[in-house]
Amino acid sequence: MQMFLKEASVRRMLLNQRGITLIEMMVAITVGLILLAGIVELFVTNKQAYRIQEGTNVLNENARYALNQIEYSLRLADHWGGVKGPDLTVDPGIAAIPLNCAASPVLSGTGITGFDGTSANSPLSCIPNADYQANTDMIVLRYASPPQFSLRNIPAASIVPLSKQIMVRTAIGRRGMIYQAEDAAALFANGAGSIQDLRDQTNTEAPDYISNQRFNFEVYFIRQCSSQDRGTANVCDGQDDAIPTLTRLVLDTDGATLVQQDIIAGVEQMQVSYGLDTNGDLTADQYQNAATITDANNWDKVVDVRLSLILRNLERDQTMPPDTNTYRLYGGAAGAGETYTAPVAVQKFRRKLINSSIQVRNLIRG
Repeated sequence: MQMFLKEASVRRMLLNQRGITLIEMMVAITVGLILLAGIVELFVTNKQAYRIQEGTNVLNENARYALNQIEYSLRLADHWGGVKGPDLTVDPGIAAIPLNCAASPVLSGTGITGFDGTSANSPLSCIPNADYQANTDMIVLRYASPPQFSLRNIPAASIVPLSKQIMVRTAIGRRGMIYQAEDAAALFANGAGSIQDLRDQTNTEAPDYISNQRFNFEVYFIRQCSSQDRGTANVCDGQDDAIPTLTRLVLDTDGATLVQQDIIAGVEQMQVSYGLDTNGDLTADQYQNAATITDANNWDKVVDVRLSLILRNLERDQTMPPDTNTYRLYGGAAGAGETYTAPVAVQKFRRKLINSSIQVRNLIRG
């Protein structure tokens, strides 16, 4: 009897078991899809936040690097080993530099000059129009290498092997000459017009007052592309990218070639104003643009540089609204400033504006 009851109980239990109904399955799928959508949304949001944070970090790092490079050169501008720029002469025997910068000759004792941006052609002939980013300023710097890199008090026989490198030989507190290394033997010889020791007429100065340092010429400008390798070599053209790049043009060690060096990609604007010391107190009394200073021949009075850079990410961000901001930059006549709004075609990039005031140390002389 008990066996029969057990079998009947098992039979009833089996008869009462049912599968999942269609409605239950649809409810389960719906709940699962809602949970999955939430997880996907969380993932997308976190990824977007990460991209924004990463882009901000890259902009900040690029801004610091670009500014450090320009600051370093500005602090060296007009360093001539113990003499002033006007006390330098240029050896007429130096071979001509084929790609000279007509409006600002390479070989000169002027430590700093600048050029206001134009909407068409490059302000300098040594920078092709195809490379130049319209409406951006340029800074031209010249200086002798710092003492730790100098070649001090070495005989002509040791300088000549440097071949065509452009050098600066100075007698501290007196005068100096820009010359080519391969001409050192003849220039250092005694005789009329020589720079044997650059001594005074009594010829009593100690040799320790003489130094030989490498001459440096640099132009900071914004180039239209970051790579010049896809189309015509060494020129930005339609086959290259359109990423504006902070670039430095330098005089190579052959003493004749000007070479472009990429500093950082994504710099689309540079504006500069220059602080003039008009009363001799070694501080800036007024700020002017490059054109005004050039007209007044006041480059030797520049003691401070106000610099504005606008950087952008290298990748377009389609999730952001168009950047229609009007950025206020240094520059302009009488320090009135310049404004910049990104063209419509590139408004989907995140940007950063940095402003800095940089003292030109070697032009502050008591």
